[in-house]
Amino acid sequence: RVGDEEDGPFDDDFWASGCNVVLNALDNVEARLFVDRKCVSHGLGLVDAGTLGPKGNVQVVVPNYSESYGSSADPPEPDIPVCTLKNFPYEISHTIQWARDLFDGYFNRRPRQANDHVGEISQAEDLSKIAQALLDKLGEDAATNMAEELGEDLGVYPFVVGSDDPSDPEYVLAVKRASLNWAIERAYNLFFTSMDELIQKHPVDSLDDDGQPFWSGTRRPPKPLRFIPLDSEDDEVSAQQVIINERIAEFVSAATRLRMESFLSVSGEDAPSLISLDEALAALQVHAKELAKQRKSKQILHNLSGGGDSDTASVILDKLNGAKTGASFLPRLNLADFEKDDESNGHVAFVAAASNLRALSYGIAPADPMETRRVAGRIVPAMITTTGLVSALSCLELVKLLKGVPLNVHRNAFVNLALPFFAFTAPLPAEEVSGVNGNTHTIWDNIVIKGSSKTPAELLTLNNFIEKAKKKAGCEEGMEISSISFGPYMIYANFLHSFDEELLETPILDIVKDAVIGEDDDDDDDFGFDEEETDGGEKKKKEVELTNEQKAALSKLEHRRFIDFSVAVEDEETGEEFELPLVRLERQKKE
Repeated sequence: RVGDEEDGPFDDDFWASGCNVVLNALDNVEARLFVDRKCVSHGLGLVDAGTLGPKGNVQVVVPNYSESYGSSADPPEPDIPVCTLKNFPYEISHTIQWARDLFDGYFNRRPRQANDHVGEISQAEDLSKIAQALLDKLGEDAATNMAEELGEDLGVYPFVVGSDDPSDPEYVLAVKRASLNWAIERAYNLFFTSMDELIQKHPVDSLDDDGQPFWSGTRRPPKPLRFIPLDSEDDEVSAQQVIINERIAEFVSAATRLRMESFLSVSGEDAPSLISLDEALAALQVHAKELAKQRKSKQILHNLSGGGDSDTASVILDKLNGAKTGASFLPRLNLADFEKDDESNGHVAFVAAASNLRALSYGIAPADPMETRRVAGRIVPAMITTTGLVSALSCLELVKLLKGVPLNVHRNAFVNLALPFFAFTAPLPAEEVSGVNGNTHTIWDNIVIKGSSKTPAELLTLNNFIEKAKKKAGCEEGMEISSISFGPYMIYANFLHSFDEELLETPILDIVKDAVIGEDDDDDDDFGFDEEETDGGEKKKKEVELTNEQKAALSKLEHRRFIDFSVAVEDEETGEEFELPLVRLERQKKE
């Protein structure tokens, strides 16, 4: 995959290895923007092309003259209303999108959330403060949901077996057992409890505020689905129920696998996380029988206790206490990014199973894995005619770039063979931004700062960097650097740091490293360091072990040939602020 967060060949050495023009035919905007940024940083020409059925486009980016691909954005695609996705689907695309969101929530957002809070929860002496902070920040419903998720994701963490080694059968078994139970509970809550609650709230014969049938038009009443054992004495098992049982087993199998892989750093066809349908059916059989027994006992206890209510803060605190069990082992859960093209990772299998179960509940025709992959991945079948035309137009622009023709000779193309429609426009020139002393600059301009044999770039202090940037930008007296940012990280602001001698004398690359590895920390933490007292009672920082993610971030930083900073300058007399061209700190090439 092509992008900032992926390891691969697309590092600075690749872009600086003699490449002068890039032809793009990527399938997602994030990757296109990544290539666009690299082309601008390295002064390379770019021909970006794409097709969407009969539609096609070609955009040429001319170094030093035209705007870049990222200078403009297409209007966002219309989204499916949330209420339709959540309660009233009537097309298979609605259930697939719902299942796609479910995937992101369960296997990306929640593991990230657990990783973000595991340190705070494990070190907290009084969890009631965290519970109250969640209430104040999120409100009752959101705080309760978050605490419940943390309790599920950390409270059952199977380190209690004494090992987190994926090759340890006992550990794998503990992960499997916990994940299987979690998947079965999810199936019951998603496809029975939530559906049943919706029908209880809006019975099939209910009317809306206008006196019309509530379940009419595109609204379809759902049928609550649950697993019923074939030998059940209380419920009749029809042929339709056999299909429902199989669909639920497919969901449990897929969900268990992905849940296990949140804890196990292994995958593939021989991974221990693979769960067969027979295993899922056997576990569902046991769960259904236990559930039938519990219903009566729970009802008796409820009647005896009068139902009993707990205040929200107590409920949240109870969930956080459960989360602390697993948090004390400082786990790092694995995040899954949906990948539609890998059939072995189980991602499409989960989305298809969840989508088809929901479709079955709402009386919508199910979709096969291929159709699910197409909708979930927003794939439009390619047309060879469109591909041929766009490829030819791209080659024409490539020849123009290699010949170095003027900007007005180049052409961006927009076509739709179905209409037919053909439009050709000259690339827009790069936008000029006002700078200091009445000068202007574009995205292609930068100010280069190099280290010297006496002071290499790695030892250049923040104060030295500021002075060099002011000198190279031609800042007059009364102009001061007001802010310095590296990507999303602000590393200097004059109203905060102009008198911070310790920071000003720190090498700027060390400040960048601290910002990058400390991005997930709270503001009052020193990530990667802890404090200890010396014999004289003074406090000093001691280095603590970094996570794999932090080590990877530092490694990427170390391999960069240059670091680009966004720098703003303020005229202290007028209060006017100017943006400098990107200020580039070049590092010495490592042999």
